[in-house]
Amino acid sequence: MQIAVTGGTGFLGRYIIQHALDHGHQVRALTRQPASARKVASHLKVASDLKVANANLQWITGNLPEPEAIEQLLTGADAVVHSAHDAMGGRFLDPPADVLQYWNRNATGSLALLEAAAHSSVQRFIYLSSGAVHETVLGDRPLDESHPRLPSTLYGATKGAVELLIRQYGVSTSLQTATIRPTSIYGAASPIENSKWFDLIQSIRYCGPGDNERRAEGGSKTVHAADVAKATLLLIQSPQLQSGDVYNCCERMISNFEVANRAKKLLGKDCKIIGVPKQPKHLMDTRKLQSLGMTYGGEELLNQTIAQIAGISNS
Repeated sequence: MQIAVTGGTGFLGRYIIQHALDHGHQVRALTRQPASARKVASHLKVASDLKVANANLQWITGNLPEPEAIEQLLTGADAVVHSAHDAMGGRFLDPPADVLQYWNRNATGSLALLEAAAHSSVQRFIYLSSGAVHETVLGDRPLDESHPRLPSTLYGATKGAVELLIRQYGVSTSLQTATIRPTSIYGAASPIENSKWFDLIQSIRYCGPGDNERRAEGGSKTVHAADVAKATLLLIQSPQLQSGDVYNCCERMISNFEVANRAKKLLGKDCKIIGVPKQPKHLMDTRKLQSLGMTYGGEELLNQTIAQIAGISNS
């Protein structure tokens, strides 16, 4: 299968490309930064060898909503994974300096990609949304896929708007679509310093006599990037996919207190961790995705990631 990917040089996009190649698919990815694309290609870890992996990975330089870039990306593609989001130099939740350009890149760009996909050989279109569509959660109902979208940032509002476009195309055209809505995503990033929990884990690594107390507060509903990539390929291939639907993707609440204690054990440190495990105010219902066969990496993947961030393992 040939899979077209946007956002391939981003944190999540790299995991999506890796997972697709590991499972024998060809990938054509759109990038605004050819230098970043070359770096991704040089760090691929595939079941085969690097030459085979790169033979199955092609990069297209361009941006959404440029028609030429979209045409090149979609030529011959069986499926699209749309994970790109242009924060325009800031962090995702930061308000952009140019709101109209931000909307054009992300919302109009997504619409242009959808419209082109609907008139091409593409059979399935998977959109990577965000739990930021639920920045306000109502306490009188489950936090499932039918919960109202109540964002308080432009990022969340943009994601929510594109979700509605995904549904409209999925129920009114022959293009099969779906949205994955992950919560906070963790995993070993490149460079490693960009990883979630990096500062916390490194502080545990360097604790010692006279400096053995570490405070660990907070936490979030979390899922590993590798599991989001796994869910993405599952939705591309599942015969039970409901076109236009949203699928929540979250493993569980992971508190910083838990991460600190796991890091302490893995590193063999005698730190005193101060804090309490954060508990979720609202549990996210993920049964819909699990009904398609989704399973998560669990404690093994969490420990492996903490070890990578701590510098114990490079695997």
